[in-house]
Amino acid sequence: MKKKVCALVLLPLVISLPVLAKAGIDSYDQAIAQRQTAFSSIESDLKTASKSIDGQDSDWQQLVLISEQLADHSKALMTLFPEGSQSGSKAKKEVWNKPEKFNALLAQMDTGFQQMHQASEQQNLSELKTGLSQAEKTCRSCHRSYRSRF
Repeated sequence: MKKKVCALVLLPLVISLPVLAKAGIDSYDQAIAQRQTAFSSIESDLKTASKSIDGQDSDWQQLVLISEQLADHSKALMTLFPEGSQSGSKAKKEVWNKPEKFNALLAQMDTGFQQMHQASEQQNLSELKTGLSQAEKTCRSCHRSYRSRF
């Protein structure tokens, strides 16, 4: 009788464990895919923004849209490195082992993108270039410290 009761109690757990494990893996795969998409979009948007800055002839409407997208991707990235999502990632383990500097760099990048967005709305070329420069420097610094080359 005890064996039957134990089997009935444990059976749902045994069946649900692979499902729960798969759900965790899928959610990490999704986070990894989302952050890779965000980083690719940031790279593309930065190139487009740089080409759109042309002094008096800058395409301010396009710059507002691009800088808004950059800021949105930046905000999303702050949530897309959950603990456990390092497996299968291009990011180095230090992102999770010592997250303080990584999180500070993400915040610094976000500040640059926010500055770009505000400057675009105000059509302030000098501030736009400053925000762009800050964000690009942060990207390079972060890649050197936290991105695995293989």
